[in-house]
Amino acid sequence: MSLTEQEAIEKIHSVYPTGKKSGLDNMRALMARLGNVHSTLRMVHVAGTNGKGSTCAMIERMLREAGYKTGLYTSPYIEVYNERIRIDGVPVSGEKLAALVEHVWPAVEACERDGIHITEFELGTALAFVAFGMEKVDAAIIEVGLGGRLDPTNIITPLVSVITEVGMDHMQFLGSTIEEIALEKAGIMKRGVPVVLGPQEKAARSVLLAAARGLDIPVIDPDAENVTETSRAVTFDVRLPEETIRALRVSLCGRHQAENACAALGAISVLRRRGFAVPQEAVRRGMDKVRWPGRLEYFGHVLLDGAHNDPGVRALCAYADAWLPRERTVLLTGMLRDKETEKMTRRLSARVRCAVCATPKNPRALPAKELADAFCRDGLRVYVEDDAARALAKARSLAGPEGIVLAAGSLYMIGELRTLLRQEKEFSNVV
Repeated sequence: MSLTEQEAIEKIHSVYPTGKKSGLDNMRALMARLGNVHSTLRMVHVAGTNGKGSTCAMIERMLREAGYKTGLYTSPYIEVYNERIRIDGVPVSGEKLAALVEHVWPAVEACERDGIHITEFELGTALAFVAFGMEKVDAAIIEVGLGGRLDPTNIITPLVSVITEVGMDHMQFLGSTIEEIALEKAGIMKRGVPVVLGPQEKAARSVLLAAARGLDIPVIDPDAENVTETSRAVTFDVRLPEETIRALRVSLCGRHQAENACAALGAISVLRRRGFAVPQEAVRRGMDKVRWPGRLEYFGHVLLDGAHNDPGVRALCAYADAWLPRERTVLLTGMLRDKETEKMTRRLSARVRCAVCATPKNPRALPAKELADAFCRDGLRVYVEDDAARALAKARSLAGPEGIVLAAGSLYMIGELRTLLRQEKEFSNVV
């Protein structure tokens, strides 16, 4: 079979209705049919409720600046599926994605014949592992999709595990308390593999530390010191076991990125002990050059942020308090139904002049009218525009030339808006 890029993506999505998760058994069966290529890779495994994508991007960029060939697997994608699998920071081409699907598909069919129904995320994870094996990457940074213990990525034995902030999200799958959710995240810990912890609530930290003690593995948790923030970057000092780095600049917005950076630096510290040569100059270049789309990302007077759960909204609000005057800020938002909506609307309502609600393109989307009702209960003036393009136009009109449109919420909506804004930018550059 010779697939086009679109046909390959359709094949990936085609397993969604038939996929049936069975712990990690499906993933092990699929990878066995693919020669267990993941077992040959040197990997970093990153879990957490918030910050894990940014942390992955930082680790990848520092390694790349140190001269290593990198693989990066993240989810969900913002604009196109190819973003999920990156080689040296670049999404795989349509041609490569099609070749990967052609390579992996016979193994998927073999599983089906044996009564093993591969899920879409399991297939995507296998594609990433195969891609990284074919490309012979020096290091692969793997982001957990959901939870940790039973996530398809958890068949790997990495060089280092990282757990960023644990918060309340996906409660229908992971548990109704912070302790239960932390225990699911702790499931990525492996005996003999050091774990790096980002800042945690006390209850979550207790669970994570207990899990690490049970496995008798070292815990690394560097803290950011002397943090200073501008509207476009954050600078801080950090003490690592092998060195102290002062005035380290991270070119991502928000004070919370100093915490994510410390988790990334903890991972680099372990990798150094595992034989990776990452000089401080590469660390500085990597942190200065790192980019992560859709997270406090400016397009002119529009600021995009995929804050789609309460911990993410808290971080966004801290940034807004510092840099976005309430009377000049118009919120453009859309959310999914399975989130702590009232907590998020209450926080956001106090920090914006008015809001425009849209409905994300996802079966789990919360209808814009229902979201608007929640904001109304908080006393905020709200407008409803189901279509993202019209919602963006409305928000810009309300903000005026001197205002800021803060587009925050579901990553599905952020992806749609980012496509519109990127196309605008490309067109203006051409003109």
